Amino acid sequence: MNIAPITDENAPWKQRFRLSLSRGYLARCNYERGLVVSNKSGIYQLYSWNVSNGELRQLTQHTTGKEKGMISSDGQSIYYLNDTQGDEIGHLICINTETDEQIDITPDMKPYSIITMKTDYISKTLAYLISDKENGFQLFTRSMISTTFGPPNLIYQTSNFTENFAISYDGQLVVIETRDTEKGAGSNLVVFDTRNPKKHIGTLDDGMDVNIVPKQFASLSNDTRLLAKSNRSGIYRPFIWNVSTNERIDFASEQLGNEGDVTPLDWSSDGKLILLLHIHNATFQVYSYCIDDGILNKLTEQPSGVIFDAQFSPNGSIIVQWETSNMPLQTISLNGKTGAFEQIMLKSLINDQIPPSHLRRSVTFPSSDGQLIQGWLTLPVTNDNNGPLPTILDMHGGPEDVSPNRFGPQTEVWVDHGFAHLSINYRGSITFGRTFQHKIYSNIGYWEIEDVVAARTWLIEQGIAQANVIFLTGWSYGGYLTLLALGKHPNLWAGGMAGIAVVDWTIQYEDSAERLRGYQKTLFGGTPEEKPELYITASPITYVEQIIAPVLIIQACNDTRCPIRPMKNYEAKMHQYNKNCEIEWFDGGHSLNNVEQTISHIERMLQWVQRVLNTNKT
Repeated sequence: MNIAPITDENAPWKQRFRLSLSRGYLARCNYERGLVVSNKSGIYQLYSWNVSNGELRQLTQHTTGKEKGMISSDGQSIYYLNDTQGDEIGHLICINTETDEQIDITPDMKPYSIITMKTDYISKTLAYLISDKENGFQLFTRSMISTTFGPPNLIYQTSNFTENFAISYDGQLVVIETRDTEKGAGSNLVVFDTRNPKKHIGTLDDGMDVNIVPKQFASLSNDTRLLAKSNRSGIYRPFIWNVSTNERIDFASEQLGNEGDVTPLDWSSDGKLILLLHIHNATFQVYSYCIDDGILNKLTEQPSGVIFDAQFSPNGSIIVQWETSNMPLQTISLNGKTGAFEQIMLKSLINDQIPPSHLRRSVTFPSSDGQLIQGWLTLPVTNDNNGPLPTILDMHGGPEDVSPNRFGPQTEVWVDHGFAHLSINYRGSITFGRTFQHKIYSNIGYWEIEDVVAARTWLIEQGIAQANVIFLTGWSYGGYLTLLALGKHPNLWAGGMAGIAVVDWTIQYEDSAERLRGYQKTLFGGTPEEKPELYITASPITYVEQIIAPVLIIQACNDTRCPIRPMKNYEAKMHQYNKNCEIEWFDGGHSLNNVEQTISHIERMLQWVQRVLNTNKT
């Protein structure tokens, strides 16, 4: 196994991390303007995008970076949360894209977390969903003329976890998705008139444990039809709901089959076409659906790869966020009828010198209960493929996320150094159906770890992994699973590397920002006071005494999702029991926006693994 290149500044793995990556979003009603999130400066920042000439103008200068923002429908304004050192708590800022003037639109409020923000189609109403410990979740609307705002109008307030909403063409109606622990893992939609917030228009509820997610209203005046998706059939399928008449049209098509989730991506400006994304067996397929005749058109010539988002453009093309295992994220346009590639709208690279990626293949294996688990296996190119390899077992964050076949510098770094790498989509991951996703609810940590152990068994049985040289790794929820597996199954692992991890769900609940507290209640089915044993059983700190393998943890000092106190307690307990534990603290929040800082973290992990392996040899 060759670890020598880790200090070479021109090593392929460092080149991949240093690629200039950009994500572009077009204003809904002004396709000449856009918002770009890019690391071209070395740290992710927000940029104004002149689509016609490709010019980017940097708008933010945050030392810890800024990777989330929103552009108004008319392209005149860009919004973001101005926080402190990446802690995701602050004030909503509006930037005038003509003058670059920045305005704090809530100067008199205490700092808060932003969940979602949107403008209506005519850019006369701004809506923003925020949360804090004092008030829970609150949805406000503000009338607006350019960057002049009316007084805040409180539409909805709840202590239940709330994360999605849609706003109508003229801002008169809002539809909010909210969760209640009495509905299990499910959610429902609630409709309000913004002119009279006390007037409750209606509710849509598809039953216990069923999720309904709003996408957008029709982009036509006086049209109260809402595009949304529901997983009441066990998989997500789109539907249209008229919130005024309560009429509902569910999309039914034999062409889509009964497997894989279908997500609505966009609704054409004339209200006739809907853009759909079907994800099944790690394959991403885009369709356009005609409402008038019910014809589903498969874009058969779309390039293979991962589709993250898409929207209609005025000329009939489709603007897509697209990525492959060999090509970083690009914003491209496709033919609206065939899906054939037309042009690159926003290129992510400084040059075309991309270090080649290793072949990644989809694999499946049975977990302890027979459930098939999918993952992505990547192997190094060596002269000797007969023997098992040292192996990295990687878990994504979330848990409501998925590991697709995308461009993966974090994978390639290990394979470059002779490791096999397997990233798994454990129970709780999305796109595998409602039962798969909800299996972990009210039993956090159990089935995920069953799937991780099953992955190890499969790797050994297939002759891929050396049984005594399997390392666990993951960030956020993946870091949590890393530490939990090390404690619950201590004899199986050579070591574990956890980034910005959860270690004590009870203290986490006390110290986290309100948006995470709300999500925790949904995951656990209650608070620590209501479910004390479950919170204890699910926490890695409970199993510290059992840990045998060495541990490396990389943790942020300003993270309100995974706050400091739980990890400080974990660190102290590990030292109390003389466990081999190293913790590196860094300035920043939950997002890794600084390219060189990320490279430094990865280099530390490589060096740590080499030390562990050298120690085991002696």
